[in-house]
Amino acid sequence: MGGTSGIVGRWAGWAAVRLGATAVIAFMVFPLLYMVLLSLDPDPVGAQGWPPRISLVNYLALASPDLGFARAIGNSLLLSTGTTLVSIALAVPAAYALARLPVPGAGRILPAMLALAFFPGVILLVTLSRIFTAIGVYDRLPGIGIAQLSFALPLAVWFLTYAFSQVPNDLTDAARLDGAGTRQILLRVVLPIARPGVAATVAVVFLASWSDFLFSTGLSQTPRSETLLVLLSKLPVLGFLGGQMAAGVLMSVPVAVVVGALLVWLDRRTAHPR
Repeated sequence: MGGTSGIVGRWAGWAAVRLGATAVIAFMVFPLLYMVLLSLDPDPVGAQGWPPRISLVNYLALASPDLGFARAIGNSLLLSTGTTLVSIALAVPAAYALARLPVPGAGRILPAMLALAFFPGVILLVTLSRIFTAIGVYDRLPGIGIAQLSFALPLAVWFLTYAFSQVPNDLTDAARLDGAGTRQILLRVVLPIARPGVAATVAVVFLASWSDFLFSTGLSQTPRSETLLVLLSKLPVLGFLGGQMAAGVLMSVPVAVVVGALLVWLDRRTAHPR
């Protein structure tokens, strides 16, 4: 009896885990699937059948030059890529210092970084608008990118500091005994070992920049600096449900590509380490 009850208990536990995982996946995937199906329906408002009629008319409508969708997605890609690269470039040395070097007050700096990452951006918006207007970067992508660094850079420093702190001290000590300097230890020891944390940080920062709405709207006035999220917010005014769904699908694609590319890179680096 004891053995039978143990087997039943293990089976019930396995079934509960599988059922829970399936429910979570369905909860995440169903809205995306529904959005894709509506984007492929030429008349999503009047559609009654399932599956809907398949058509690319909504995607072709987004390609209209009058709508400016191509320009908006180009602006978003340029802005998010630039913000991510600058954030990582500045955060790597700062995080290494906080994680591996005796920096006075490091225990206070990290909580401050986390607080800065979630500091209400609306408080900065008016001041930044005045400053950027004075120096000529208002309504330009560089100005929006600088504003996004207010949350992207602290996030990157916080995540990378934790990732770098997980590198065993024995490895860095051995490299130092072999004559490696700080720069060599960072580039040849810490970064290769902490690459999963670096990849996760890149994904988080890119997603944070890609989904930023406050600075993208508050510091943009004309289509030359309009991002995809700002354009997407205007589609309901046009009464364009199919276009909204198609734009939502296309807006999800770059994030999926970035995360997928990072996963492939990690898998290859893990399978074929130097």
